[in-house]
Amino acid sequence: MRAQFQKIIVNEGLSFVARRLELPRFDSDFHFHSEYELKYVVQSKGKRFVGDCVENFNEGDLVLLGPNIPHYWKNDPEYFERDDLKASAYLVMFPENFLGELFFSLPEMSIIKELLNKAKGGISFQNADKELLLLKIKHLISSEGPTRIISMLDILLELAKGEMRPLLTNTFVAEMPLINYSDHSIGRLKKVHEYVIVNFQHKIQIQDVAGIANMTSHAFCKYFMKSTKKTFMTFLNELRVCHAKKLLIEKEEQAISEICFASGFDNLSNFNRKFKSITNMTPKEFRGQYL
Repeated sequence: MRAQFQKIIVNEGLSFVARRLELPRFDSDFHFHSEYELKYVVQSKGKRFVGDCVENFNEGDLVLLGPNIPHYWKNDPEYFERDDLKASAYLVMFPENFLGELFFSLPEMSIIKELLNKAKGGISFQNADKELLLLKIKHLISSEGPTRIISMLDILLELAKGEMRPLLTNTFVAEMPLINYSDHSIGRLKKVHEYVIVNFQHKIQIQDVAGIANMTSHAFCKYFMKSTKKTFMTFLNELRVCHAKKLLIEKEEQAISEICFASGFDNLSNFNRKFKSITNMTPKEFRGQYL
């Protein structure tokens, strides 16, 4: 899986993005960005990959993701084989400070502030009034000026009153972000990250990535932990397990042993051990749950 940073371009004169997506299929790259993302699926079905969480999605799927959570939606295979199927969704993307640095710290905004804090681990809405929310999102897209801001707050308030289910594990949330954007040496970390994403299916040693960063192995390990809140090997294993989860779901005919090696692990026992430590399931149990 190729996780890419995505820079969101907001039209001049607007503080956030709100639009309807009409596509042949959902098949974006595995990516992340610094904005919150609200997505309401109107039509289509498939798998939703959010951080360390993989779930089915259908019409009416509604999630709110916080900043820097790797994610993508991928439709079922028939969407790649048939021309009569379509994928559509409503998408709202906004920076945390789109109303100012302190706006959501006001006492009156506490319920929305709590919603945004929960969304930093990704949340799915189960029993929200989705028909009402759909109307509110349509109204938001057609609104202009101050009405647009009021409509946005109205949607956030309605979401805050709904039943929420967290998407990510506590461990994953505790180790966010994958990349620390406040670090002045982000360029160095980006080179390492790009190298690992391209090469994670092959053998990677600490000295290889330390060389990319122009550091000694010891200095690199300390630097990576400080910048990403996890060890390099933890990051590498999570990326490999994430790829394995995708193959386990999408390649039903592929043997688990083949997926092990295709994901960069050098032996089956190590693959099973790392997979279970990250997902609390064996690869066989995971495949059975989602198939």
